[in-house]
Amino acid sequence: MLQGLERHILRGIRKGEPEAFEAVICQYYKSVFSFLAYLCGDKNAAEDLTQDTFTSAWANINGYKQQASLKTWLYRIAYNKFLDSERKSRQSSALADEFREKSFATQTDSDPLKIITKDEYSRIIFEAMQKLEPAEYAVIVLHYIQGLSYREMESVLMEPVGTIKWRTNQAIIKLRKILSGRI
Repeated sequence: MLQGLERHILRGIRKGEPEAFEAVICQYYKSVFSFLAYLCGDKNAAEDLTQDTFTSAWANINGYKQQASLKTWLYRIAYNKFLDSERKSRQSSALADEFREKSFATQTDSDPLKIITKDEYSRIIFEAMQKLEPAEYAVIVLHYIQGLSYREMESVLMEPVGTIKWRTNQAIIKLRKILSGRI
């Protein structure tokens, strides 16, 4: 299941070559951080959890069975770190406030009306997503924001693809109801 480059990097990591693990960090740090930032809603917490994810991956590299790509294995570790932190604390986050203030609109868009519309739309979607259960929120972030396939999500969430598809569908239905004002 591993690509040639991943196999080469994995051999280096298992030999204790720090530059091999550095290659993994360079390749996946941003996406793991982004995933955790969406889940946590707090940049500082996401940074801490990302560091914990890579530290845990380094410490447990011999437990990696190569049944999934390194990316999905790291996402699984990150998701577990997030769940652990959620159990400890259910605080609202600084990232949510920052998200509401800033736009998803690209800075290159010169039409002020488009920027305002995208900004308002993003705020509405984000507020609606905050009403989802953590498991529903996770599938939306993984699939629609992080772009993971259902197969990749299976490795991250450790659930069957059918369950993930069902949960994603239920989350979309709930999100539509929230957005239409019925919840």
